[in-house]
Amino acid sequence: MKTLLSAAAASALLISAGCSKKNEFQPPPPPEVGVQQPVQKDVTVFRSFPGRLAASDQVDIRARVKGFLKSIDFEDGQRIKKGDLLFTIEPEQYEAAVNAAKAELAQAKAALKLADATLQRNQTAFQTKAVSEVDVLTAEANKQSAEAAVMAAEASLEKAELDLSYTRILAPFDGRAARRTLSVGNLVGSGESTLLTTLVAESPVDVYFNVDERTLLQHTPNKERGDKPGANIPPVKLELADGQIFDEEGAVDYNDPKFDPETGTLQVRAEFANAKVKLLPGMFGKILLPDPVKNALLVPDLAIQRDLGGSFVLVVNAENRVENRYVQRGDRVGSDRIITGGLNGDERIIVNGMQRARPGIPVRIKESSPEPQSAQKEKAAPAAE
Repeated sequence: MKTLLSAAAASALLISAGCSKKNEFQPPPPPEVGVQQPVQKDVTVFRSFPGRLAASDQVDIRARVKGFLKSIDFEDGQRIKKGDLLFTIEPEQYEAAVNAAKAELAQAKAALKLADATLQRNQTAFQTKAVSEVDVLTAEANKQSAEAAVMAAEASLEKAELDLSYTRILAPFDGRAARRTLSVGNLVGSGESTLLTTLVAESPVDVYFNVDERTLLQHTPNKERGDKPGANIPPVKLELADGQIFDEEGAVDYNDPKFDPETGTLQVRAEFANAKVKLLPGMFGKILLPDPVKNALLVPDLAIQRDLGGSFVLVVNAENRVENRYVQRGDRVGSDRIITGGLNGDERIIVNGMQRARPGIPVRIKESSPEPQSAQKEKAAPAAE
């Protein structure tokens, strides 16, 4: 009996002890986020302008004299040096014309010599009254006529030699020749200057682009650089159609004398040396005009979010709580973005774990990189939206 009473008492004690403990909710720990302070430094962004590439020199090679095409002395698409022979037109008739002009000149010089001798003889005879004054005047007129005949013969010879030189067509500058338009044996120069081929200079290459007034006014004239057109514009870069940046810088060497009132832009030309002949006339690209920015405030572009109110970043305040901070975005520099308003540079901006952070909740700080990636690399990239 005592044993049963003891067992019952023990059971009651256990039940009483179990009922004394309560189920309590343990809240999850605050989410962990990575933060980063904005970096303030001088950077360079690039303004992008569509550009069209054009040859610095281009000429249509035409026949200037009439004749049959005797030879073609280059291959289609061949690179040509200045002075190289391109075409030969049959020269025989022009050589004959030169010889005829030389004969006429010799004849005219002989007539001049005779006229001069006759004048001297008449002048001597006039002193003794052996001839009349009219004879002397006639001899002077004959000499002047002979001199004019010599000048005419010299001009005819010069023209004949010039026509002969046109039978050998030489390259006026270095470049690449287009395909020939005619074959050997064709009659050229008959009533018109027949097009034979086109020669295009490969280097340097010009790029034409239009700059708006607001951008151009930022580059004030610099007297130290002289008065040459474009002297106040710094060297530019060229972005090709595949997104790559051309490995040479271009120098702005010309701009139109006035703005186009319909577009509000000014056409500008930049010259690229094109030493490796990577650029071809007719290509399109983007001119990247550098624009230095002093004391730019940089934050990672991925940290910037958007809603109906605009662009904002999430920051951690002194109480380790998340706040919403609206900002004004500037140009992109690499993987970062310039902030033109809304931050003072002391904020701790959430760059990792943004999906777990909401305004008003507490968070735990996990330090991230001390500065934006582009600031670490010290490298500016073209501006992008």
